[in-house]
Amino acid sequence: MKGISHTVSPAGAAMVFVAALACTARGAPQPAMLRDVRTPLERMADSTERLVRSAAQTSDSAVVWAGLTTTDTVLSDLRARLLTTRDAVERASNRLAQAAQQGEKVRLAIIEQTRGSRQADDYEHYWLLGREKLTLARAYSAEAVASADSALGCPQAACAASRTRLLHTQVNAASGATRDAESLVRVAMRFVY
Repeated sequence: MKGISHTVSPAGAAMVFVAALACTARGAPQPAMLRDVRTPLERMADSTERLVRSAAQTSDSAVVWAGLTTTDTVLSDLRARLLTTRDAVERASNRLAQAAQQGEKVRLAIIEQTRGSRQADDYEHYWLLGREKLTLARAYSAEAVASADSALGCPQAACAASRTRLLHTQVNAASGATRDAESLVRVAMRFVY
């Protein structure tokens, strides 16, 4: 015990020794592997919810970028921000499309597993409302991408700047619909458990 620091009591040193001995003993317990106890349907529901949440965050980011484009007067800066806005809107729209596909698969599975139950009815009610908002958000996003492309095609900053106002409005509408969809999808996915 002389090799152990003076700040450790003999009892503490003994505990360290026993712990070290236990770790080297044959058949020492191994750490348990983390297991995902969710069903495949629950994992898909969680994934769908994450996709919509990610789309909402990306859409919110697009709103910020679209707002910045309305203040630019230099064509190169304006184009850079338009491209960033367009990319964010497109990424959000793609995630919404994936979420709609997955949510529909969840809906069909719930109907098959719990046909006629209150759970299936509640899921379907909120999912259909959420899917409607997903569709609306994607439509606004498509309009915003078209507006961004139109503004990018302008040869002068004044032309592009005038078109960014419409883009900003469309991106705001897409973001609002995405947030609405996020709330409804979150409620729907609670009926999967």
